[in-house]
Amino acid sequence: MMAEVVREYVSNECKSDGNALGPAFFDQHLSVVVKYSRMLAGTLGADPEIVELAAWLHDVAAVQDIAALPRHPALSAEIARNVLEQNGYPSERIERVERCILFHSVPVQIGGGAPEEVCVSNADAMLLIVKPAWWFYFVFRVRQLGFEEGKAWLLRRVESNWAGLIQPARDLIEAQCCQTRELLKA
Repeated sequence: MMAEVVREYVSNECKSDGNALGPAFFDQHLSVVVKYSRMLAGTLGADPEIVELAAWLHDVAAVQDIAALPRHPALSAEIARNVLEQNGYPSERIERVERCILFHSVPVQIGGGAPEEVCVSNADAMLLIVKPAWWFYFVFRVRQLGFEEGKAWLLRRVESNWAGLIQPARDLIEAQCCQTRELLKA
């Protein structure tokens, strides 16, 4: 199964010494994006395999090189193409995975892209809300922001991500959003 091949590839990349996002990125971000992407796929009728592959690979360029972060959607899509081609995945399906990765950084609305793009982009936005502990690591360790500046950055991102989510995504994490808001306002 291609998802297992890709999962193993990404897991190994996350364990690499060069991963500035830390090995926890695999469990605290990527695995959870996969989980929520698949949940949304069931709701929206998206192809679960396309969604899962894109969710595993959407940040792989930043895992490999943190300096790639500003361009990571395009670079991750290239890496995804290479990995999937090397494993004999059909080219028309690779293109669908690539599109999900290219447009994952801002929540795509229903009707604004393929259902798979909606799923992956919304699941990625949900992560800031449902996994604030990892995002504390990102803000304070990776970005090296000060305490108040980091909390403010996170709260702005939570509010922005929440505002962009489709209703089915909001329904899944509404209670967690309230908790994260309280945590950041304390």
